[in-house]
Amino acid sequence: MVVFAGVLTDSAAAVLRPGQSSAHLLGPGDHHLSLAWGGLTRTLILHVPSGQPRAGRPLILVFHGGGDTAATTIAKTNFEQVSNVTGDLVAFMQGYENYFNEQTSPNPAAMAHINDVGYTAATLNLLRSLTKYDPARVALSGFSNGAMMVETLGCRLAGRIRLIVPVEGELNTPISPTCHPARPISVYEIHATADTSIPYDGGPFAGTGGTVYVLSAPASAARWAALDGCRAGPRRTRGAGVIFSTYGSCRAGVTVTLRTILGGSHVWGASIGNIVAAALAR
Repeated sequence: MVVFAGVLTDSAAAVLRPGQSSAHLLGPGDHHLSLAWGGLTRTLILHVPSGQPRAGRPLILVFHGGGDTAATTIAKTNFEQVSNVTGDLVAFMQGYENYFNEQTSPNPAAMAHINDVGYTAATLNLLRSLTKYDPARVALSGFSNGAMMVETLGCRLAGRIRLIVPVEGELNTPISPTCHPARPISVYEIHATADTSIPYDGGPFAGTGGTVYVLSAPASAARWAALDGCRAGPRRTRGAGVIFSTYGSCRAGVTVTLRTILGGSHVWGASIGNIVAAALAR
């Protein structure tokens, strides 16, 4: 185990000092990293795709659902498989007691007053030093509690994000009026109409520790379109079992899309890695 600048890593080759060349960037594989933040040791798993290490790769941060973990999310999604094709870096974030504090749910992370916005910013700083990722191509994707977390991060950390992809979790009702992104960001929201855990139509639902209130999926996308200054849409198109509602002519060339899954359930979805990588590449 190597210690460097407050960072723990499971690989001696995973330490990059300022000024070193790309030959010293993290090599391919999964790197279990830890960083000191907010009086705690926070952890994440960084996947570096196969091939020669290089700077300037896109970066995707993945936030697990409530009660889940970074490690099990690797197995539940195809982010790593897609990463090895696209070359994107993927970091699987680990919540406090397996939850993220998206600032409205009464879950264990919220009750402990965990600052997950700060944890995310600190992670971006750490990974910039270890991988030299492209700061202009950063995406955040999350599921359920993790989806609501990336919605909040879109509001609070937009200056460092290009895209958010929330899956089965809308913008929290108390967060919406206080959402003032530093700049426009693209949003690709995914929600199933038959989700019985977090309703497509929004409103109250039983979260861990108490009731949580969210906008409906269409209202969440519309709120982001308003924040991004979109002047066109929503334009609706249909695919196999899905409806796409897309807003265009937005500030800074961003887009807002709601992918409505007809039926479906409260799951990540088999092709989530492909969806996020494709949206980030636009």
